[in-house]
Amino acid sequence: MAHASALLVLPVLLVASLLAGCTAALDQAHSVQTKLGRIDQIADATVSTPSHERAAAITISYTGVTTARELARLLDDVARVADDEQYPAYRLDLAPADSPGDTLVVDSTFIDSDVVSAVLTTWFRVTASLLGDVTYSYQPGNESIAVDAGAAVAHDVSEASRIGYGFRDTTWTFTNAGTVFVASGRVSPTDVLLFSGVQRSVSSAALPAPAPTWRLERRTDHLLLDLDVTFASEPVAAARLTIERYGDDVQRLVVAALGAVRVAGLPVWLRLHHRADTAGGGTPQDDVFGYWVAGHNPVRGRDPMLRGWDRWLAALARATR
Repeated sequence: MAHASALLVLPVLLVASLLAGCTAALDQAHSVQTKLGRIDQIADATVSTPSHERAAAITISYTGVTTARELARLLDDVARVADDEQYPAYRLDLAPADSPGDTLVVDSTFIDSDVVSAVLTTWFRVTASLLGDVTYSYQPGNESIAVDAGAAVAHDVSEASRIGYGFRDTTWTFTNAGTVFVASGRVSPTDVLLFSGVQRSVSSAALPAPAPTWRLERRTDHLLLDLDVTFASEPVAAARLTIERYGDDVQRLVVAALGAVRVAGLPVWLRLHHRADTAGGGTPQDDVFGYWVAGHNPVRGRDPMLRGWDRWLAALARATR
């Protein structure tokens, strides 16, 4: 009987232990948040309660901080509060109160790294120069600067080139609705010409099959261009998207695109997409109907419909060198 009673007590003790752990974590997060709120430069702070499903995270809106040195001191204050409360390793999101669309994302080890001055100086330069909202994320070996530029995308790409910041692990991403430009390392003057050339050529209303949305990635060793091709009679069922019917229209787009990317002097990977019509009027599916990689033969069997666009693209690319 005593053995049975002990078995009944065990689940109760386990539940009590779990509840105590949750309460302790809540108290810890609340204490960190309260202490952060006492720092003059912090307008608002949110501290998450870490659990098995959610990592530790601190979100801060700051004010009255205008230099890299001042922001470094604020980061040091945040780290000291977290250390005093033994708050676990955390992600830290910082946004200026007067520009909440801009966010700097680092982790709890950042303040002790040797890149603090360079990253924070660049953060202030980028947010002061670019018109779009900036999300600047830094982790060792992975630095990304994402700019939601909207209609100011050409301006922001040009300004990023003027800033001239970037290393091997840096990735710049500029977005404007359905168009995306990605650049590895520094944004160079050549990148500005590359971006403006693609923007001007592939979306032209003069084309019978333009690509109003596209993605251009300039990597260190190649260039990827994804074109979302539209047709006057779109959407076109995948089986009907043939070279015989649409080859002339697509050719003008491809020739314009290849001419625009030539300035980069890099091997090109080109993918042609179309939102194909589906039976029954369902959501159009992404049909990659053409794929060409410079210096490589088309992959046999890539297109299960055997429409021949890959070989057609390879032949067209050779003819337009």
